[in-house]
Amino acid sequence: MGHHHEDEHIHSGEHTHAHEHTHTHEAPAGMTPAEKVCALLGYMIDHNDHHAAELADLLPAVEGAANKKLLEAIGTFEAANVQLREVLQLLKKESE
Repeated sequence: MGHHHEDEHIHSGEHTHAHEHTHTHEAPAGMTPAEKVCALLGYMIDHNDHHAAELADLLPAVEGAANKKLLEAIGTFEAANVQLREVLQLLKKESE
């Protein structure tokens, strides 16, 4: 269960560059479907945190309405992670 994607990043508004992220989600043999979901959710939460931090690094280069929208986008990542963490906690409680 792997996937690959390319991201283009803008640094300081001066230039862009693309780099690839390759992610492999190989579940160890014997994992239950619920354990696989928990592992994937944990990965996704970390991944979202990483991208939110990258967006936050762009804030000094963005002004006005665009800055406000970027802050909202970062908040969306954070709000999604709150929900994903709640799902993860519920799944862990159910498996106890």
